[in-house]
Amino acid sequence: MLAALTQQRWRLRFPGLNLFAPASSVLATAIVGLVAGQVVTPAPALAAPSIEVASQPAQVVGDGQAVSSHPANPKASEVRNHLVRPGDDLWTLAEHYYHDGSRWREIAAANQSVLLESTDQLEPGTVLAIPQPLPPVNAVVVQPGDTLSGLAAEHLADADRWPEIAEANPGRVDDPNTIDVGWVLTMPGSDQPEPSVPAEDSQPVLGPDDEQVPQVSVGELATCPVPADPPITRTETQPPSAAAWTAALPSYFGATLAAGLGGAYLLRRRQQSATRPLGRRLPPMPATAIATSGALTAAFEAESAPAGQMPITRVLLGEGSNGPIHCDLEQNALTWLSAADGDDIAAATAIVLALVSAAPEAAITVVAAGPEFGWLTSMDDPRLVVLERVDDALQQLDDLVEARATSRPDDMTLSQLRADPALADAWSPFVLVIARPPGRPLPTALSSHGACVVICGGTDAPVVSASTIAIDHQKAEYLPTGAVFEPYLVSAPARRVLTEVFETASLTEYPSAPWWDERPDAQLPTVLRVAAWSGSVEELPVASTIEPEHPMLKLLGPVELIGARGEIPSRAIKQCEEYCAWLLENPGGSAGMMARALMVAEPTRRSNMCRLRSWLGSDANGAAYLPDAYTGRIMLHPGVSSDWEQLRLCLSGGVNRVGDAALVEALGMVRGAPMADAAPGQWHWAEQLRADICGTIRDCAVVLGRRAVAVGNLELAQWALDRAQVAAPEDELLLGVQIQIAHARGDRAQLDRLVLQVTRRARMLGVDLADETVTLLQEVVEGRARLRRA
Repeated sequence: MLAALTQQRWRLRFPGLNLFAPASSVLATAIVGLVAGQVVTPAPALAAPSIEVASQPAQVVGDGQAVSSHPANPKASEVRNHLVRPGDDLWTLAEHYYHDGSRWREIAAANQSVLLESTDQLEPGTVLAIPQPLPPVNAVVVQPGDTLSGLAAEHLADADRWPEIAEANPGRVDDPNTIDVGWVLTMPGSDQPEPSVPAEDSQPVLGPDDEQVPQVSVGELATCPVPADPPITRTETQPPSAAAWTAALPSYFGATLAAGLGGAYLLRRRQQSATRPLGRRLPPMPATAIATSGALTAAFEAESAPAGQMPITRVLLGEGSNGPIHCDLEQNALTWLSAADGDDIAAATAIVLALVSAAPEAAITVVAAGPEFGWLTSMDDPRLVVLERVDDALQQLDDLVEARATSRPDDMTLSQLRADPALADAWSPFVLVIARPPGRPLPTALSSHGACVVICGGTDAPVVSASTIAIDHQKAEYLPTGAVFEPYLVSAPARRVLTEVFETASLTEYPSAPWWDERPDAQLPTVLRVAAWSGSVEELPVASTIEPEHPMLKLLGPVELIGARGEIPSRAIKQCEEYCAWLLENPGGSAGMMARALMVAEPTRRSNMCRLRSWLGSDANGAAYLPDAYTGRIMLHPGVSSDWEQLRLCLSGGVNRVGDAALVEALGMVRGAPMADAAPGQWHWAEQLRADICGTIRDCAVVLGRRAVAVGNLELAQWALDRAQVAAPEDELLLGVQIQIAHARGDRAQLDRLVLQVTRRARMLGVDLADETVTLLQEVVEGRARLRRA
């Protein structure tokens, strides 16, 4: 009773009560097995229960209907068997299988013949039957970062089928934009064929009213089964397949558009990194946008170079049976999108994004008018103009056509005007995309003036002169050619996620770095200044090669797992190392979170987890370095660590507060660029991790270099820069310290080269130099800083 009231936290144990419990359990199991074996008849659709030795939390509940000997029983259930391991109790098992610890009584009721005391401690080696009700349709437990479109893409193979999930959950999904973690959502029935009926000699299954008794062999209990590898094969250095990163997109809008958006995203991240102040970190991506940002990066890295230069106004509409379908907006002059349920807006958004991301250096003006396009301001592209009112955009079109008509030379074609470098920008293509029909006549001869209009017509009748694209239920027809294709659509959930991605990548406010101490100086001890280095640079510390006591993952350079106690796997070594890194950075994560972050299928994840478990082995006391996740939360052994964790431990007082010895020790751990041997397309989940490692190394080198220059120890300052430049090449603050070293040495040629490098880098990235860098350049070039007045 005490255990029940305290939800299994407290138990009363009486001496001798469990002395014969294991033997009684086995005896009861044997007796019930004999009885059950005489009454059971074969069931055609429900497979025999199997032992679950090392299960991960089940994310999806099966969608098959059980056919038992009691078809009228409304409580028909499937039975799962669980092998009790040390530390298991009914509460944690209920949390694992039902996501609700208070349902432990259901497990106790199903095992009355095995559990002599239902609230007592479970004996390791006992096999428990876990009843699992069979829902009429698929059920999914919402995990952190899930969206309706993402669930539709994963379970219905189409992100745009998310309204079906909302309809299947009335009363639960009131707002499709908000779903809570832990919700159990029913999935619409899949289109897969029914499972085949087993043969007559298949293993019989107990009815729901009969006692469930698992049959387990000694061999099954002694071994951990390794799931079979998926049929597709991939070498260790290959990036995830297109299907992997496509599934992570909030909706499918084509590899070309995804690659273009990935390039735009990476450029903004690079600009953020270039202007990051000392002691600050890059703005972290929201949890709901991490998968999408990783997928965009994977698409960009996987995209091959275009075969030839196409007109900037020729956009990709979708995929037809014979290949991609293109449309030249300028040639059409007027394009009408005819669709219901907002698909015209989704298609128009895809067109706008394709125009501004296809060629970042191309001269073009795209105007998107209507409140539906307001989120496009997060793109922060100077070629994209977003207007709230359609009438304002139409007036801008009228003014443009009138100005070009009055100033166009009679003897020059539009192509000739654009070929002239002095006139190319003035006569660049002008594309207007409006969210509703204009309601008034448009200017004539749009195409001859380099202008074109895309109209979201909804269900209205299209304008006679327009080239119409009719969209209906994921199918579209380009009426000028009669081509039928699957259109690229940027749905509402995709627009929300892309807003988060690009707003975060465009932020200019940097949060405080965890490796920096910002407390007032009065509350801190005095920093020990550097002393003149008495030895040579070769005597400075380098990364240790001593075998550690426990496994350690090296991330500060090429990735390497050292100190493992098991056999090195014959394949997927790099993937196992990536899994280990993810587990170190996400302790207590679930299987679903892991699969989504790594962009792998669940069978692949399970196979690699078994490889990693065997590779890591056990400590001297027999404790596994990667224990089975019976609670649904995956945790590594406390002894498993990484050199990144060791570096943070060295700098625990803050980079700006620790002594020089700690900075030297931290920089000595750097062996190269973080995750240097990760192939393109891998480790996308670790973008923030890589940025934090690079930021920490950069800040260490800047602080140590400035201290060393201040006392004239130029050799130590140069050593610090050399260690950091592998992680942050051409960083502005590192180049600033290098300029100070060249200035102190009186090397004018080196100084001029560095000044040119700093200014040229800022122009190429399109960013401004920091104020301290501008002051430094003035001091070393002009002899003093210029006077500034408020």
